[in-house]
Amino acid sequence: MTAVMTTAAATTVGPSLSGAGFPGDLILTTVHDGPFEAGDSGTFSIDVTARPDSAGITRPTRVTYYFPTGLTPVRASGAGWRCRITAGIVDCDTRDLVAPGFQLPRITVGVAVSRNASGTLTASGRAAHTANAANAAQDGMDMVDPGTGNLMETGPAPATVASTVQIIPATRRTG
Repeated sequence: MTAVMTTAAATTVGPSLSGAGFPGDLILTTVHDGPFEAGDSGTFSIDVTARPDSAGITRPTRVTYYFPTGLTPVRASGAGWRCRITAGIVDCDTRDLVAPGFQLPRITVGVAVSRNASGTLTASGRAAHTANAANAAQDGMDMVDPGTGNLMETGPAPATVASTVQIIPATRRTG
């Protein structure tokens, strides 16, 4: 099988209450071992890297990856990551920190391919720093939403990526 890699840096305008944009400091990369055969299985690998021109990854990070109908995540793991799978969505959190230009440990996601899957399917994801009270005290970049009282991320924009995989028909097995 051929590995296919998709890379994307963070968008240049991030969420904010004041309208200011923040450059992203994360690079999100995905690799899969497709094309996948209908009724079989496959693997996606997800990497998060600190941009070389950033301060590094200095805060907890969350990766959320969405799988389309036809690709069902069945396992997700990575050293230092805490991963959960819910309804086709993989969420992984880590508190690991890395210097500029370095990568967090890889996340590996195993998927089951539906027997009815065909054509080209697109999975997508994002990586962002997580907002919590400790971060707000650390850098003052998180703000409390006055309507809900929840912390809102106002720092660097998340990195986003989409990865397409070709589904080929199942081959008949004799035996």
